[in-house]
Amino acid sequence: MSAPTPSPASAAALAEQALAQVIADGAGAAALARRALALAGDERPQQAFAHVVLALVAFREGTLEDGQAELDAAIACAGAEPPPRLAWLIEHDRAMALRRRGELARAAELLGALHERGKGERPAVDRYLTLAALGIVVGMEGDNDASLDRFHEALATARESGVPSLVVNALNNLGSLQSDLYNLEDALGLLQECLSGALALGSKRQIIYAAGNLVQCLCLMGRPAEALAIAREQLIARIRPDDLPALQRDEEIAHVLLDNGLLDEAEARLGGVVHVDAMSNELATSRVWLLARILLARGRAAEALALCRARQALREGDESTVAIDRVNLDRVAAQAAAAVGDHELAYRLQCEAFATHELLLGRAARARYLSLQIRHRVQQAESERDLARGLAARLESLNASLREQAAENERLQERLRAQALEDALTGLHNRRYLQDAGAALVALTQRQGEPLAAALVDLDHFKHVNDRHGHAAGDQVLQAFARLVRGALRASDIVCRSGGEEFVLLLPGADAGQARVRLERLLERFRTVVFDGAGARFCCTFSAGVATARPGDGLERLLQRADAALYAAKDAGRARVVEASKESIET
Repeated sequence: MSAPTPSPASAAALAEQALAQVIADGAGAAALARRALALAGDERPQQAFAHVVLALVAFREGTLEDGQAELDAAIACAGAEPPPRLAWLIEHDRAMALRRRGELARAAELLGALHERGKGERPAVDRYLTLAALGIVVGMEGDNDASLDRFHEALATARESGVPSLVVNALNNLGSLQSDLYNLEDALGLLQECLSGALALGSKRQIIYAAGNLVQCLCLMGRPAEALAIAREQLIARIRPDDLPALQRDEEIAHVLLDNGLLDEAEARLGGVVHVDAMSNELATSRVWLLARILLARGRAAEALALCRARQALREGDESTVAIDRVNLDRVAAQAAAAVGDHELAYRLQCEAFATHELLLGRAARARYLSLQIRHRVQQAESERDLARGLAARLESLNASLREQAAENERLQERLRAQALEDALTGLHNRRYLQDAGAALVALTQRQGEPLAAALVDLDHFKHVNDRHGHAAGDQVLQAFARLVRGALRASDIVCRSGGEEFVLLLPGADAGQARVRLERLLERFRTVVFDGAGARFCCTFSAGVATARPGDGLERLLQRADAALYAAKDAGRARVVEASKESIET
């Protein structure tokens, strides 16, 4: 009896299953992808899809070399002009390779562009993978606001996908970030739902991830007994010594054991092999303060202090460590210093711990505020969607003429609203929106005592672009700049096209120095974009001026200082970002 003929259709179905399973079970996803590869026969796109999944699993759980080899195989099978979805998945894997190499800025840029380019066309599973990765990368870069926004969007996309393992992963990402930001109330609900979902799925990986983050959150909330019950049932009872490093949770388990006074168990937990997960955040600081707590409890205060001080010296100036770990490190070090009689050092360390803790409370408040904003935005969109569905159901009983008239009226209304507040060419907000929303934002940040930066951007030599390359090329330049700036902004930022080639950005929570850094990054990206003009290819730059709102400022006064800085940028030779001088005269 002859062997069955390979089926590309079967290969495609298996590859789809493998892609959806990557988050929950890497080994299972890899096995499905290898079966898909065997069934693909001579179908090169199907082979490429299977290699894409194998590369993704390797980048998440294996070696960089294995992942790159699978990615190279996918690119070779895809050919010069792969189907759009396959090309997007390859781009995603390229970003994962950059992340593993530590090239976070390039990974974020690639993921951001991929997210914007395929928003309305890519399947929900693909969009989720990109959003989740983007949220993690921008968070590792220190942009917690952007990470929070992306994780909220990822959760909505996961629910849209209907894949339970993606929903669990999205809840875990968002919940653990809220916990890191000390927004513990929001974190607790998310992580409890996450663990329930993981248990329903039976995914060991996701149960361990969810339980580890939930245990840590409960410890931070001062509920160690609850944390211990979960740790014993869902972590200690499940984790095996030969499990992947990503599944080892020694630090979280030792933390809850210590908080329950189980010193010997905690010491044994930290006495084995140190597990390093290549895709995780740095864990060494938490391990140090936990070991120092044990030494302190054993009466070895001098050793505890030396251990903490060595770690503090190593991490000085490095903000990658989670803030609560810096607080705990300083607090344990202060206790050890007091125990050895160095009360001056103990006082200084307690002051540092207090200052970091105050900063952490501010982060928590901001995270809660932004989460409320984002949830309101999502709820509003869902309400509008439900309202539209209800209206459509009622109108269904009317005749075709009335239905068409109602649809036409709705289209006209949408067009009028868009014309009133949006620039038709770029899709950005217009000057009218700036006057209304910008003035309200200035007033809000003044009341709350938060910083607010304004930036005025002018595309350099834009008239020359139109004259030499044609107005169609000029429109391409404007649209390209709009796409880049949208991808670089947070949900709370405002960007408007205020004139022909002029744009205004309002950045709450940022001062002029921070705004200048963001605009300089945007300038570097913009100047690499190549445009096709009338008979020639060309690149563009922009000049920008940034200013920080002062007490008592209105929108007009803030924009005047940013405008003065913009003129200074032009006078200095263009293609640069200039901060308004502190001595600039208010007019």
